[in-house]
Amino acid sequence: MLLEIEAVADSALEGATLSQETSLQSAPRESSRRSATPPSFRMTVPELAFFIVAAFRRHPHINNVLTHISGGSWNRIEEALRVIVDPDASPCDLSPLARNIIDLICADRGVTGRIVKPYYRELLVGALGETVARHLITYVTCLFVESEAAAWQIAPPRPAIAVTSSSKGVDG
Repeated sequence: MLLEIEAVADSALEGATLSQETSLQSAPRESSRRSATPPSFRMTVPELAFFIVAAFRRHPHINNVLTHISGGSWNRIEEALRVIVDPDASPCDLSPLARNIIDLICADRGVTGRIVKPYYRELLVGALGETVARHLITYVTCLFVESEAAAWQIAPPRPAIAVTSSSKGVDG
């Protein structure tokens, strides 16, 4: 299975330029995307989560960021990704770590978001084929939007700041 993961990950990133400072500098060439054949195997949710974790660990910047936000526990990252890619999951099932990961793979916030989002999408297309990958990307994006909406509804309103004066009046 590890050999299959390596082969799919390598074919998904064929034609991309990787560096230590940035992630994918350019998307795979259109000709290489058309010529790539989708893999002949299907992945279960745990296998897909494992595959994504393996690919994230191979990328120097993503590895560093995910190690930091998970407290060094890649088991927690894999558990979070299992929930994220599970079609039966709801925003209530997401741990804080899963919400952070979804933010990285769906939003274009910060340097890391701009690195992870295209890397993740190209990885899924290479592993699952374009049709299945698009469905999963759409599902995870909807999960992200629902999670963001729920966070805005749950957040308590900020109290009004009362202006107080230490003096009792102008005349004192």
